[in-house]
Amino acid sequence: MKKIILISALLFSFNGWSLSEYRPYDETADAHQDIAEAVKLAEKSGKHILLEMGGNWCPDCRTLGAYLAREDIKAWLDDRFIVVPVDVGEWDKNIDIAERYGNPISEGIPALVVLDKNENVVFATLAGELASARNMSGDDLIEWLKIKIEPFLN
Repeated sequence: MKKIILISALLFSFNGWSLSEYRPYDETADAHQDIAEAVKLAEKSGKHILLEMGGNWCPDCRTLGAYLAREDIKAWLDDRFIVVPVDVGEWDKNIDIAERYGNPISEGIPALVVLDKNENVVFATLAGELASARNMSGDDLIEWLKIKIEPFLN
């Protein structure tokens, strides 16, 4: 019995540790350049652009980032989007980008913005819908994406 408890404790602590170490945002990236490149790719591919805004300090942002990297979710996204992570720091980086697309971070992060190839906002999380992402499962997220975002892609 002690071995089962010990193994369970190790598994749970490992999962928490790996999530807490996951950093979805490149803090040295030039988000303006990344978006410009995504627009060019969107024009060629016909895909939409998904801006994923957040910060590495944010547990909900790390959770969302980890889910977006999950194989099935990443495949679903890659079929439809050019994904661009945008580091907003502690609301002190790339704020001009957030404001350009309706300021989706005003009610919390992480936030998502879907753009068409002409940089028109097709969808945005303007009410902090993902600000409690750590309370979602990956399966909840993919269902949410399909219900909330996919209808705007057609």
